[in-house]
Amino acid sequence: MSAHAPVVLAAFLAAVLAACTWAQTFLAPSPWLSSKAQLNAQSRGRSSSTLARPARAEQAVPAAPLALSIASLGALAAAVARRQGAHSRSSVVARRATVAQWNSRVKRIEGGRAIFDVTITKPLGITPKEFPNRPGVGIAGIKEGGNTDLWNKEVLLNDAEGMFVLEGDEVVAVNGTFCEGGDLKTVSKLVKESEGDSVTLKLVRNYLRGPVKIVWKPSLKMATYKRKALLRACEETLGANVRYSCEDGWCSSCWHAEETYMTVFRICKMDVPEKWDNVVPFVLLSALEVKNTKGVLVKNLMQADGVKPPRQDGKIG
Repeated sequence: MSAHAPVVLAAFLAAVLAACTWAQTFLAPSPWLSSKAQLNAQSRGRSSSTLARPARAEQAVPAAPLALSIASLGALAAAVARRQGAHSRSSVVARRATVAQWNSRVKRIEGGRAIFDVTITKPLGITPKEFPNRPGVGIAGIKEGGNTDLWNKEVLLNDAEGMFVLEGDEVVAVNGTFCEGGDLKTVSKLVKESEGDSVTLKLVRNYLRGPVKIVWKPSLKMATYKRKALLRACEETLGANVRYSCEDGWCSSCWHAEETYMTVFRICKMDVPEKWDNVVPFVLLSALEVKNTKGVLVKNLMQADGVKPPRQDGKIG
């Protein structure tokens, strides 16, 4: 069905409603039309067991309830049209949870860490690996197109409830069996021998020092990067369609606003923030995206590093 189909349906039903109202006023009701309308109403709104009982033809359906039913259908079609229009608009741009909602999905514990559960369909599509400098097993990689990657896209792009998985997260329990500090053989065995079609992992994330998940809008490309990595290098590995038109970063063509705090990052010059709470994804909106979704211009927003754009005379501030 095309995006305009519900609107056309609503207009059609409104025309039918007008015709029925005219017929009610000037014409005598037809017994055949009444019984036929009753049968049609039964076929639309009742269960198969109810449809098995034939309608009585002598029980005529008045024109007014028929018109009311069509009016209700018209209103329903209009509501569907509005909902479909809203869905088509939201499907173009990734939605976002608030900082409070992200925080509600984890439990903060000592040492700058956050703990949470995720349930992933088998096979998980992750690469586990022992930490090189301490006991324990972490998520070393997430296979593109695998079930963990699909889960992340549902959470980050479709606003599904739950927490996304990040490279560097430590596996501390599998289906309720704790394995914190365990070796790769122990953790892998728990996953392989788990029953059912899915596995629940309890993960711990270092939210002050671990890597950061970056989402680019409107391309909806996303990947994980280390803190202080040059944003331009991050973007170019993904191909998020950022334009670069100058050497000093002040032409504004590459400017993106971070969605949570609405501060501007000059992609060609600035880095992934060193101080970022990676429980929250780092979502970057293009200048056009900011204008279309927030109704503001990026040039009117504060630069993330606090530097003011050059004046017309070429001086800073």
